Amino acid sequence: MTIWGWLLLGAGSWVLAVVLKVLADVVVQRLATVAFKDWVAALLSGVWSSVCEIGLSAFAFWYWSATFADALVMATGAGAAEFLILLPAALSTKLDKKKTAKATERANWTAFLTERTVAFASHIAARALAWLGIGGTGGAAALGSAFGLFATTEAIQAYGQAKEWDWLNNRTLWTFLFFQIALVLVEVALIVVWWR
Repeated sequence: MTIWGWLLLGAGSWVLAVVLKVLADVVVQRLATVAFKDWVAALLSGVWSSVCEIGLSAFAFWYWSATFADALVMATGAGAAEFLILLPAALSTKLDKKKTAKATERANWTAFLTERTVAFASHIAARALAWLGIGGTGGAAALGSAFGLFATTEAIQAYGQAKEWDWLNNRTLWTFLFFQIALVLVEVALIVVWWR
């Protein structure tokens, strides 16, 4: 497969994963007879998100005998797709009729771009780790780590949404981002360990 094929496969698999996540959310909400506690719902959301995103990537790595470079390109496609889907929402704040102070607008853009950069790194690191489990020397431990760490990343995000965290509050944002960066660094460290 060409580089463009892997890039589009990454974007397409991310879109399919989002559709599967939304579909599961609708089904669970309709069938659930009791309300889940926020942390339980966030944990389930994180695990399902990881199964969808990392699972589809792992399947593609196995099915098309991906190289490490292919995995990185596919991860780039997934991260780029997410960025492009979220960008219009960020741009729509410019269309708001209310006047926003330049400093506030700049802070909002910095928060958006910083969060997207960390999310992009998470896409790449988790899928690289998954590839080491499928096509590299990491085996089940690497694949399980990719699933678990990505699930943690997604669960924290879901928990924050459930608790209606103020994502533009500096303390909330940077605490969240430092936690996400720590998870990415753990993934990178595991990639280095299993690369040999």
